[in-house]
Amino acid sequence: MSIASPILPVGIDPSRRLWRFLFCAWGLLGGLAAPSIAVATPPATEAAPTTREYRATIDRIRTGLDAGRGAEAAQQLTGTPVDLRSFEFDYLQARIDGLTPGAKAAPDLIQKLPKPDVETRYGVLNETNREVVLICRDGSLRVHNLKTSEAPPRKVAHPQGAAVWTGVCTHDGQTFFSGHENGDVLVWDTATWKLRHSIFLGTKWAVRELACAPDGLAFVAEGQKELELWSLAGEKPEKVAGVGDRLNFGEGLAFSRQGDRIATGGMFDIVVRDARTGAPQQSLRHASYTMGLEFSPDGKRIASAPRGNVNKFLAVFPVDQDRPLFNAGPFGNYIAGMAFSPDGSRIAATGCEKVLRLLDATTGEVVYSWPRPECGARPGFSQDGRLLGWTEPDGYRFIDLGPRPE
Repeated sequence: MSIASPILPVGIDPSRRLWRFLFCAWGLLGGLAAPSIAVATPPATEAAPTTREYRATIDRIRTGLDAGRGAEAAQQLTGTPVDLRSFEFDYLQARIDGLTPGAKAAPDLIQKLPKPDVETRYGVLNETNREVVLICRDGSLRVHNLKTSEAPPRKVAHPQGAAVWTGVCTHDGQTFFSGHENGDVLVWDTATWKLRHSIFLGTKWAVRELACAPDGLAFVAEGQKELELWSLAGEKPEKVAGVGDRLNFGEGLAFSRQGDRIATGGMFDIVVRDARTGAPQQSLRHASYTMGLEFSPDGKRIASAPRGNVNKFLAVFPVDQDRPLFNAGPFGNYIAGMAFSPDGSRIAATGCEKVLRLLDATTGEVVYSWPRPECGARPGFSQDGRLLGWTEPDGYRFIDLGPRPE
């Protein structure tokens, strides 16, 4: 017996008639179990471990080391995926290596450089030679060699004793810039600590923000009325352009390690500019008070950490897009300082939440954290990725893992 096809309204695609008929028939049968349609699927494969799973393993390893279980921790650490490892892996391996038989816990490896006997704002790490420069309000810079941290520091000072507000070291480690309360930017040779240049930006207007090119041939800083881009490539320093407003609460400034871009923050937007001319290239919207900015080592991403009591986030943007890869947070307090690891896979973040965090720089996942008794600021990595330092109120802290094992 044949079943006549149902009469369909004009305009129904004939190729859909069979499906309409089957649907109607299923309904007439009282909605029995829905037909299953077999779909070809690829053979199952084991999923790669995620950052979250890696972090869970890292947490178990840390717990084991805090309880003195070195052999167990070593076995777990060896089993972690190689492509997810960064500074926290090397740190835990060094803790395992430092665990002595019978010890109740592995050493935390955190060393301290005490603050000097003058008011000090923070320390700036020279990432090439393991020196740290302490920014002091009496107009001086105290230069410590972290390899011999017990030795007295080298001391240099502003000729008139103008208080230092900010400082930054070039990526090649050969030049240091200091911004002073009287509007001066001083440029120092780090081999001799002799002055190369003294640039005056405006009387009684403190230079609170400062960033420099990786080779020391340019810098951007707060002037009296605006942010100023300067070139040091010629016979004498030359102002290139104004690159944004000077704001009462301050601005974020960053220079890419390729020397081709600068970034400025402020009230809302992050503006990415050409480092030769100061011309704007891209505007990124994060949040109000975008005062913490850092380029990734490859120059393709920029991290933003707003300051204040409202926006307690850390975001990473591709420099040519206005949508972030992630916006991590909110944290318990705002981020007061951050730095990319040399391989670009981690961001060290400090603040007044009394914790130092390592975040995955592609997902924002917190991979490792060190509880601290005080606020932290200005983290920095050495170029070999084996030293991490940061500032606390009573001195400079650092973890130096030494040369990488062969």
